[in-house]
Amino acid sequence: MNPSEGMLIDVKNIFDLSGKVALVTGAGSGLGRGIAEGFAQFGADVSIVDYNLETALETVSFVEQHGTRAVAIKCDVTKVDQVKNAVTQTVQKIGKIDILAAVAGIGDRNPAEKMTLEQWDRVIDVNLKGVWLFDQEVGKHMIENGSGGSIINMASIAGIVGITTGNANYAASKGGVIALTRLLAIEWAKYNIRVNSIAPVQFKTALIRNLVTQKPETEQYFINHIPMGRLGEVFEIVGPAVFLASSASSMVTGHLLVVDGGNTVAF
Repeated sequence: MNPSEGMLIDVKNIFDLSGKVALVTGAGSGLGRGIAEGFAQFGADVSIVDYNLETALETVSFVEQHGTRAVAIKCDVTKVDQVKNAVTQTVQKIGKIDILAAVAGIGDRNPAEKMTLEQWDRVIDVNLKGVWLFDQEVGKHMIENGSGGSIINMASIAGIVGITTGNANYAASKGGVIALTRLLAIEWAKYNIRVNSIAPVQFKTALIRNLVTQKPETEQYFINHIPMGRLGEVFEIVGPAVFLASSASSMVTGHLLVVDGGNTVAF
């Protein structure tokens, strides 16, 4: 009998990541750290990739408390040689890569008419080029390995709707991530590689705390545009990430999972 015709299917373990290896960029803090620790709690070994080795090692200590293996790798996501090294080191030290969460990202705000080319290039390089380099390198590994995998790219509501002024570079980078995700999903479906993205609203991370410190009124502006009336908590990104990483989403690819407290539907 075909399962769609009524056969009882055992799905209680569809979120289990035991035996999987995940590489998470930007895992030294914020959403990246939350996702890395979440993957570990569901059984995955995790490669912690970050520009700051000290914070990456802190994340390793959190991950190892859940009984899974972890390795910290220092990497500038904009440098091809360092990206290749991070992937190679992960495979050598943990064995393979089944899951990629490309989370590393930055912001550098300035009104559009005042934004410098340096600001533009820096944000595009980290947020878009950095995602592309890891997608490509991990994608090649997954294709050569022949076992498929799941790639999760961190986008943003800024790639969907307009947000506060000064974010031309950030919005362009995240819109690019969304488009890249869709195209890779089509190209790599034949290899059983699923490629999806997550678009969060403002979460309580260092990036947002720094912005609010500079302009305190910004926090209330954000909250006013979120129907749920608050910023996101880091743990609230874990469920969406684990869903996309696991067999629970085995028929999902090219999807943009919006985690925004209703922001984009009420905008």
